[in-house]
Amino acid sequence: MKTILVPTDLSSITTYALDVAVGLARTHQADVILLHTVLYQLMPQPAVDYTPEVSALSAEFYKETVKEAEESLRKLAANPKYAGVSIKTKLGSSIDGLVRTINEQPADLIVLASKGTSGLMEWLEGSTAELIVRHAHCAVLVVKKPIEHFQPQSIICGIDVDDKLKERHPYPFQLTDQGLQQFVYVLTPTDPRQPDGIREWMDEFALAKGIAHYQFTIWRDQTIPQGILNYADEVKADLIVLYTHGHKGLRHLLQGSVAEDVLNHANVPVLIMRA
Repeated sequence: MKTILVPTDLSSITTYALDVAVGLARTHQADVILLHTVLYQLMPQPAVDYTPEVSALSAEFYKETVKEAEESLRKLAANPKYAGVSIKTKLGSSIDGLVRTINEQPADLIVLASKGTSGLMEWLEGSTAELIVRHAHCAVLVVKKPIEHFQPQSIICGIDVDDKLKERHPYPFQLTDQGLQQFVYVLTPTDPRQPDGIREWMDEFALAKGIAHYQFTIWRDQTIPQGILNYADEVKADLIVLYTHGHKGLRHLLQGSVAEDVLNHANVPVLIMRA
């Protein structure tokens, strides 16, 4: 892992993600990119009250916003507790698009901060958060609260019966296939699969991954996100790992509101991997 990207809205919870990113950067001798997207309000054309003066004021306001954002990023990066880690600041614009700006960065991991059950940070709410997870070119780690040392010990991995998951996946930090030993499949009342068939697929999955020892649970619940969250609470997980197929659409674990529900309501970090 060479580069970690931390998108920020410059709110106070930025440090949740930045602390974790810097800790990982120290371990892996990686660089951190601290990215903020500046909103640029485009005037509709034509507008009744549109004048060259209004246009000039809009441009001047944008310049001031950029200047303030640059100063805020500089202060964040200059925090003494981040000494010894290369933190590069970068400004993007809403004109270029959030996803495009993020994907232009050569990152191996994206680390986001989240407010938890109240929703993701303002510019990452709702469908925008799902959009980033779906279109990001690398793994995404969502941090829910301050973490002094990010060293997960009780990791659970939510799976679907999807042969794509049997392929090798490059993990962004200390995590390896051997480090994943707790797996859960959420069986809802409308899921037609039989437990024996699910367990047979899990055996094949473990064999393909070279995982010798693991714990597999078929957790019955009303919904997939609630099942994942309930199981995580049951085993006192400190990291939830989920998979997505990205541009092809969010699969069984991440369809509809599942991703949003897990990310918003989990009490522990959530790592979204590319399947």
